[in-house]
Amino acid sequence: MATKRNYWIGIPLLLAGATWFGVHLWNKAPESLIHTDPNHVLEAQQLLRKFQNNTAQSNQLYINQIIQVSGTCLKVESEGDSLYYVYIGGQGNGDVQCQLESIDGPLPKKGDPIQCKGVCNAYDKDADGVMMTRCVLTP
Repeated sequence: MATKRNYWIGIPLLLAGATWFGVHLWNKAPESLIHTDPNHVLEAQQLLRKFQNNTAQSNQLYINQIIQVSGTCLKVESEGDSLYYVYIGGQGNGDVQCQLESIDGPLPKKGDPIQCKGVCNAYDKDADGVMMTRCVLTP
């Protein structure tokens, strides 16, 4: 009889603990890339040319990799109070769209030289641009 009673207490406690742990992991924010070293350091136009010339090979090299790009700020857009996009380019067509993770200082202005580190997600052939997320502006 005592063992059946222990099951009625132990199993719900085990399920509650597993549920709490699962919810905690699900809601955990990803680590910031501020202190993470990039896998690749490139100029924005260099990254764009690599995708334009050989998309398949560039997808294997750069997609889901931490990349630091530098170039000229083409424009800054915002969606709401906390979602900002910085477009980096150089001499030529296309741009690198960086979705900023957080804003620690002033946003760059059009024409400013900037560096941005983030995760490369995709190359959009129609828009001729590389999309990056979880980005941080680097000095």
